[in-house]
Amino acid sequence: MQRILNIGQYRTIWLMAHKIRKAMAERDAKYKLAGLVEMDESFFGPSDKGGKRGRGSETKMTVLCAVSLYTDRKGKERPGFANMSVVNDASAKSIEEFLKRLGMGPETKNTQHLLEAIRSDGWRSYGKASRSYNLEHCKIILKEPKNAGKLLHWVHMLVSNAKSVIRGAHKGISKKHLQRYLNEICYRFNRRFWEKELFDRLVQACVSAKTITYTELIS
Repeated sequence: MQRILNIGQYRTIWLMAHKIRKAMAERDAKYKLAGLVEMDESFFGPSDKGGKRGRGSETKMTVLCAVSLYTDRKGKERPGFANMSVVNDASAKSIEEFLKRLGMGPETKNTQHLLEAIRSDGWRSYGKASRSYNLEHCKIILKEPKNAGKLLHWVHMLVSNAKSVIRGAHKGISKKHLQRYLNEICYRFNRRFWEKELFDRLVQACVSAKTITYTELIS
């Protein structure tokens, strides 16, 4: 963008890119997940040499990931809408808050839950969170952690794509801005079938979104 627009200062184009990412996030916030949702947590950040890995790591950031699934005409499972959120931990409380942002919460006459069930690796926090919202919990018991990518295919594919983008294009991202980059990755994933319309849709999102200032970004 900096080269194409012939903008001299990196800070200017960095701010512009984050304004676009904020518009992406606001647009995706209007959508809710429905039906069966595949869920798992992943960990982003520098390797914890000599320390705990996974849920016990002290250097990595915990990210909850969800992909809604639907069945096509051939009876095959396909990914629909996706969402990723940086959280403090993988506790039931964090998962409940995540599900709330995805469309769960107190049901009223004017609101109806579209999410029906979650599929996870059986971690107890998912079970507790699903009971809180009266959701069906489909457990995938992992005898070998390395098989998680096969048994929870779509959510792990999303995580793999996100990590490839972060390692490749950005060479790593700070905790402060990780959520913004994840928002962009999900926005692109959610519109993968509308590639020809992507630019026009994004311009419309940018025009209607509330902008963010440089001071707000670095504070």
